[in-house]
Amino acid sequence: IIQMGGRSRLLVLSRRLVDQSLNRALPSVSSLPSSSSLLLHTGSRSIHTTTPALARFRTTTPAPLKEIGVVIPPTDGVYQAGQLFVHRIFGYKGIILCSFKTKVIEKKENPRNEVIKRDEVQYQALIHRGDWASMGFPVDLTAYLAESNSYANRGEKVFTTMNGLDCVSHSDIIPFAGSERSPIDHDLFDRIFHSSEAASENQQTEDAGGVPVIRYSIRNEIRPFYSTSTRSWMTPCHVNRETNDGVEVTVTTFYLGTTLNGGQPKHVWRYVIRLNNVSGAPVVVRERHLKVFSLNSMHQLNGHGIIGRQPELTVSRPAFQFSSNVDLAQSKGGHMWGSFKMERENGQTFDVSIPAFQLDAPISDPPLPSPPSSSSPSPTPPSASPP
Repeated sequence: IIQMGGRSRLLVLSRRLVDQSLNRALPSVSSLPSSSSLLLHTGSRSIHTTTPALARFRTTTPAPLKEIGVVIPPTDGVYQAGQLFVHRIFGYKGIILCSFKTKVIEKKENPRNEVIKRDEVQYQALIHRGDWASMGFPVDLTAYLAESNSYANRGEKVFTTMNGLDCVSHSDIIPFAGSERSPIDHDLFDRIFHSSEAASENQQTEDAGGVPVIRYSIRNEIRPFYSTSTRSWMTPCHVNRETNDGVEVTVTTFYLGTTLNGGQPKHVWRYVIRLNNVSGAPVVVRERHLKVFSLNSMHQLNGHGIIGRQPELTVSRPAFQFSSNVDLAQSKGGHMWGSFKMERENGQTFDVSIPAFQLDAPISDPPLPSPPSSSSPSPTPPSASPP
């Protein structure tokens, strides 16, 4: 993000734009005001610097840049479907699909262990394919229960993953106005959204300081799928957040519905756990320990690292998140909690708590909608793995 002349330009490094360069995209260092600042999202890290320090990033082989839009002021209200943004922590480019008001329970790291309860807006968003490899979490983070022809007569459902979809907190969004017809490379973008130029100069001025921008909105034939009554598997149930020893752990849960397992009915939840290192000192995730309690049993889930990895949380890559699921016989009364064992650079280990979170089905449990068929616009991507 380049702050110049009262306007914030959003640029990204691009290997394809070999005819542009950092020296051509930016004025010389000497011509920039001393108050100018620069934030470069490079996929693997973010560089925050001021004009005097910018010179040391210049090389004889300048990095190509591509302007993707103009940063717009954040809002305290709710962002609408079609809003483009850059994720404040993971640095990927995305577009909002829909929003939800969610209950957040946060335990502060202070002597009083203060617990704050509030409502917070969460969003489901498509992620630009070019950022999948560097965004800091698995691309198949999102899953839902779908009917399968081979199990239909037995009432069983199968897990189906949706690549490049993330649930985003309002505070993690850096909104911007785009100038491209297809700003997001994703199999679902053209099926879900259509684009149009801002209707008037007033809208352009309001959105992006008079710069021509493109507006994105959900297609009319897709809208019913994103109505409140038909998107239950996308709806966050609640968010639990706790910080220990400089590591913030956030758990977001989703109720996916019911299925049969061995002929027995089961209620299924998906949960996403995010670790964010806010201490500034590098740490590595070595072990995880989770406990699952239901009305008639309790069992433990232990393992090394996270989904086969031992993520290192550093200043340049401070966060990692992953998703898993759990099924219980009862729709109410379930709980999960646990801890991560972390290791500092000097070899010292310490435990970070995973806040306890409920596994309760919503009061009303309507049948989950089947995604539209492939012959019509669909929110369900092809099953092929990402590149």
